[in-house]
Formats: sequence, structure tokens, C-alpha cells
Amino acid sequence: MNTKAHFKNKLSNLLFLQMKKERAEAIFNSKIKENDEIYMPIATEDIIGKVKDGKDIDSIPVAFFIEGMIYVLGADEDFKFNNVYKRLINDVPRASEFIKGRIAEHVKSKKYEDAYIMLKGFLQIEKSKEIFDKLIMISENLRASNEMYAEEELEIIGKAKCLEGYALPYLYESMIKRDKGDYYGALFSINNYISKGGEETPEILEFRNSLDIINNYDKAKELVYEEPEKALEILIPMLNQLGDNAEIYYHIGVAYRILENHEKAIYYLESSMEIDSSYPEVFNEMGINYACLEDFGTAVVYLRKVFEATKSVEVCTNLIMCYVNMGDYKQAKLHLEIAKKIDKEDEVVKQLEAMLKDL
Repeated sequence: MNTKAHFKNKLSNLLFLQMKKERAEAIFNSKIKENDEIYMPIATEDIIGKVKDGKDIDSIPVAFFIEGMIYVLGADEDFKFNNVYKRLINDVPRASEFIKGRIAEHVKSKKYEDAYIMLKGFLQIEKSKEIFDKLIMISENLRASNEMYAEEELEIIGKAKCLEGYALPYLYESMIKRDKGDYYGALFSINNYISKGGEETPEILEFRNSLDIINNYDKAKELVYEEPEKALEILIPMLNQLGDNAEIYYHIGVAYRILENHEKAIYYLESSMEIDSSYPEVFNEMGINYACLEDFGTAVVYLRKVFEATKSVEVCTNLIMCYVNMGDYKQAKLHLEIAKKIDKEDEVVKQLEAMLKDL
């Protein structure tokens, strides 16, 4: 269930009193043009109890109707009587003070969802940075406990951006995008936050710097195979920040292998293994580099470890080629049979089968 459907369901907890237009006009000292009768919501439990017990609704304070109307405005933006509710609330003196007080009470009682719904309703009465600040902060709190609220928070952030010179929504948009793995979008949003006057605290600057590093790292990884020199220009300086990350050494090793600098490739791959020796990809790269250096015996040691972990036909065919180059045709043919069991339709397997047929 999404948040909109969830909030609408919560309206079942309210009591709606059918009321003639004249009576509503008398209670609120206001004019109602659209309807002959309306349904007035009551949200406060003790008042609902009194009405159900048969108490006279004339004794219900106007404030409790206001709370109900605000709640409906926040829970269902398409509710039939919303325009009437907004006009009635605006005609009641000091209604805003009462609403803010009730919201504060909900927050104090940790009823964050009810506070959020009332704030959404209040937003239709008063669009201000103060209201958006509270909405964003509470939606962030709700999102921390249930990812369902992420889209709700993004919707509020989108509305908040309409206020000129308002930086805060871009900060929280950045955090949501970061959590979703959209690091480029997160960096764009945090830069907007700063450009619109957001406070550049050490924490904010560290956050932006971390996003900058991640984006540069992702860019470099994309360049490794096509433009390895450019990839290395980015990756090597990043060792200062990511020197404890085995993966960066692996990508540097791949770039050097593509540049046919196999000694340097092996150096960085060994550094990767010193940090974390559980990556089959690193062992595979080591095997390929030693094979390129024609040290086929060492290449086999690494490639066998990879094959034991992955059972990959590509690794198996690399092993076969190493055995062929070593003149060990017995092992080459044994591994060819293994490769055929894995994928006899693989083109490299077929080529090796033809090559080894007469050996």
C-alpha cells in the first residue's frame, strides 16, 4: 500500500457529522455557497466518544472541528468538502495557532504520522518555509522507519522547491538519492542546496566530498576498458581517500593490464589481495597477467583458484590455453572435457576442441 491509500484509510478513524449549511454557518460565522449540507469531521477521541454517547454537538468546541478538517485536508487532497473546509478554517480567528499547537502535541507524543498528516493539511492553508521545514523533518523521520515514505517525502520536496531561495529541500533530496544509489543526482542536489544559500557546515562539505569521490570513481570504472590512461588519472589520486578499498586496486590493475604494463598490474592486484583476498576477479586478473608474461605455471595456480570458486567456462578455457602453452596436453584435454560439460556450444570451447583434436 502506498502512503496516499494508507492516509485515506486513516479517515475511517474520524467521525463525520452530517450538518445543514445554516447550522455550519452559524457555528463558524461563515458563508457556505456550494452545498446545502456538509459532513463535518471530528478527530479527537474523547469528543467522538461523547457524540456517540448522545451528547449535544452544539457543546463541541469549534477547535475540534478545525482539527478534523485539517486532518482530512492532509489525508485526502481530493475529498469532496476540502474547499469548504479551507474557507471555514480561514474564517476562524487564531485557527492557525490552535493547529500548530495540536501538531506540536502529536510530535511530543511521538505520533509522527498524525503530525505529518495535519502538517500536510495545514500546508493548504499556509505555504511557508516553517511548515515545509517541519514536513520535511517529520517525513525524514518516517522514511527512516519505513521506506514507503520516500516517495511521499520527494513529493513534499518537489512542492517546497517552489519557494524561492529555499535551500533545505535540496539537501534532503540529495540524501534520498544517495540512499537510492543515484550518486550523480545526489551530487547535483547538494550542489543546488549550497548554491541556494544552504549552510556549508563541515558535515555538509564532507557529504558533498564523498559524493564527488563516488561519482569520479564510477566515471573512472567506466573508462577502464576504453580509455585506461584517463581512468588511471582519476583512480591513482583517489588512493589517498580509498586506499583501504580492495576494489580500487583491482580496477587500477585492470587498466595497467589493458595498457600491457603487466608488472604494474600485478603490483596493484597484489595490493588488492592484501586488503581482501576473497575476490575471484582479482585472482583471474593475476592469472591473465602472468599468462601474458608467459609465466604459465604461476598463471595456472591463480586460474585454478578462480575456477574452483566460479566454475566459469571462460576461466576454464584460459586454463586450457595455459596448459597448451606449457605443452601439458593431457591437462589441456582433461579441462576441455570439463569445459564441454559446462557449455559445449561456447565458441572458444569449439575452437579449442578443433585445435586439440590432433594433439
